[in-house]
Amino acid sequence: MRQFLNRLYMISGVSSGVCIVIICVLILMRVIGRWMGIVIPSSDDFAGFLLAASCFLALAYTFNHGGHIRVSLFTSRLSEKGSLFFERLILTFAAVLVSYLAYELIYMVWESWDFDELSSGYIAIPMWIVQMPVAVGTLLMAIAVIDAAFCSLFYGKRITLSEEELLAVSNNKEVEHG
Repeated sequence: MRQFLNRLYMISGVSSGVCIVIICVLILMRVIGRWMGIVIPSSDDFAGFLLAASCFLALAYTFNHGGHIRVSLFTSRLSEKGSLFFERLILTFAAVLVSYLAYELIYMVWESWDFDELSSGYIAIPMWIVQMPVAVGTLLMAIAVIDAAFCSLFYGKRITLSEEELLAVSNNKEVEHG
C-alpha cells in the first residue's frame, strides 16, 4: 500500500510538472504566433486552466515531501511528546478539512457535468473537464493528509520536514552538543 501511495503522489507531482511545461509551450506558441500574425484562440483560458491543475495536482506530492509552509515556531519549543500531540491534532483537523474540501469540489465537478456547463472563452470547453484536475488534486491531498494522520496516530511516524527544518534541527543539535 505504501508503494502505491508514494507512486500516486509521484504521478500527481509529475502531472503538475507536465501542466507547467504545456503552459510554457502554449505561451511560446502564442508569442511566436503573434510575430507571424497568427492568433491562438483561448490561449489565456487554457493557460489559466493548466495553472489551476498544476497547483492542485502538486499538493499531495509537495505535502509528502515536506514542501508546504509550516509555522513550527510554536511546536519546535515543545517537548517531543507535546510536539507529537499537536502534530497529530493538526493532522486530524487538516484531514477533516481537506476531505470536506475534496467532497465539495467533486460535487462541483458533478454539478458542472450534470448541467452541461461550458467555459465562456472563445473555445467552449465543458467545465467539468476543467474542474476535474482541481478536484483530483484536492482528493489526493486529502488522501496524503489522512495517510500522514494515520501513520502518526498508529505508527508514531512524524511528518516529513522541509530542508530548512532539517537544517535547523541539525544546527540545534550541534549547538547542544558543541
